[in-house]
Amino acid sequence: MNEVKSILDLIPAPAFLTPPPPVSPAQIAEERSADVVVVGEGFAALCCALRAQRAGAQTLIVTASGAPVGRGGSVFAAYSKVMAEQGLPRENLDKFALEELEARSFQVDQRKFYRFLNHSEEAMDWLIDLLRAKDIDIVLEDANDDDHDSPTYQPPGTHAFVTKGVSRAGVGMRYALEALEADFLAAGGEICRSCPAEQLEKDGARVSAVLARRPDGSYLRAAARRAVVLATGDFSRNREMMEVFCPQYAEGFSPEPVSYDVGFSMGGLFRGDGHRMALWAGAAWQRTWPCAPMIQGSRVCTTLPYGSHRGLRLNVRGERYCNEDMNGAYTALTTLREPEGKAFIIWGSNYARDARWRAHGGRRNGPDRTEADVLAMWDDYVEKGKAVRADTLEEVIDRLGLPRETALREIARYNAHCRAGVDADFHKAPKYLQEIREAPFYGARLDDRFFFTVLGGPRTDWKMRICDAHDAPIPGLYCLGSMVGDFYAGCYNFRIPGENYGACLTFGYLLGGELGEG
Repeated sequence: MNEVKSILDLIPAPAFLTPPPPVSPAQIAEERSADVVVVGEGFAALCCALRAQRAGAQTLIVTASGAPVGRGGSVFAAYSKVMAEQGLPRENLDKFALEELEARSFQVDQRKFYRFLNHSEEAMDWLIDLLRAKDIDIVLEDANDDDHDSPTYQPPGTHAFVTKGVSRAGVGMRYALEALEADFLAAGGEICRSCPAEQLEKDGARVSAVLARRPDGSYLRAAARRAVVLATGDFSRNREMMEVFCPQYAEGFSPEPVSYDVGFSMGGLFRGDGHRMALWAGAAWQRTWPCAPMIQGSRVCTTLPYGSHRGLRLNVRGERYCNEDMNGAYTALTTLREPEGKAFIIWGSNYARDARWRAHGGRRNGPDRTEADVLAMWDDYVEKGKAVRADTLEEVIDRLGLPRETALREIARYNAHCRAGVDADFHKAPKYLQEIREAPFYGARLDDRFFFTVLGGPRTDWKMRICDAHDAPIPGLYCLGSMVGDFYAGCYNFRIPGENYGACLTFGYLLGGELGEG
């Protein structure tokens, strides 16, 4: 019986596996060479390029974009000097780490996962020193400070970048990118912009050069004496790749033309340029299937920074369908499995004081939202058409379009659980059972969902080397960022807020140092 090595062994060869015609020598208008050629200019790419350049390896960035590319700005590290300065103790993440591996069904490479956790502090402290030298401050983002056994719990360690005029946490990635780029150039690194890489060149078994299309249609050949590092983002705007590697969410991503300079956006990002080049060079696909989407659910009426409404949820039939103790990502996935992919929430005015309210984008230990702030937020939802408000539950149910009799029965049953302090149906923790008891009452759709990207790609070992179907590293070929294979499974669940960028930082930092040493 033949071994199944990846999903590509089970399906007819898709078109994206067919490489384009080779670039002829006459098409090459520019020749460059470096010890290390990094393809892409996002966070992982810049961390790697700067570290390699400073360690003595002449490094060239070849990027399709016209400037550094990033979005968001939440970056996780297990610990850092910022956390120490704020008096935060080191948290034992052993149990949490195993829970995360369980959430991923142990379908990931644990060597990479624990290497990230073990070296994230070292990498973050390196970045903190770099940014502070440029008057960029690093703060800790507010996360879901919840019961450790709750699926919504997030460990402290989500760092964010702020500077003059920017106080909201989690949106300052561009400041870090600009600082990294400035230091890279000051150290003697070089950048070729607006040159999307299209092919890799091999010298025997070794990947030795990158062929990138210049703005005038001719080609740049960038030869790499030590390594080519692919850090080209995701494949969420490649419909065929989505249908093969993440089929359940293929329709959620936009097929619109790609902008290599896109910042924060939803609906997909890139076309898998690096993934395809790696496959053409002999890479195997990751073992984990399907690839993990990064998806968030509705934050309407959420009490937690990375949460979702934790009160009563009903599907289109007016039936309660889950334990509501979950974050935004799990909310989206759960809702997608209900009839028509729709869900609704109903709550009373008392919810504004029955729970602790904290906003997304705040700083750790910042002030809670007041009851007046929360009520004003709900009324703003109503004014914008995101929620309904009425003096009776019957009116709320009717405005949501739910079957009245069923919904009223479910509300009554839920309220009885709340009064008893025991959820006999879905076993939600008693502290999260807030009765729907005070008018005016509110209701809203819960099925808003936001697709950001998809994570995964070519088979990648713990040293970020891209491997073939026999798990042998392809000489000279590495990858970083969202295209690293077998690091996520199931979904990007936001239980480690900023994990993606944390891995970009940590693996970029480590690989750059190793390549710089030769």
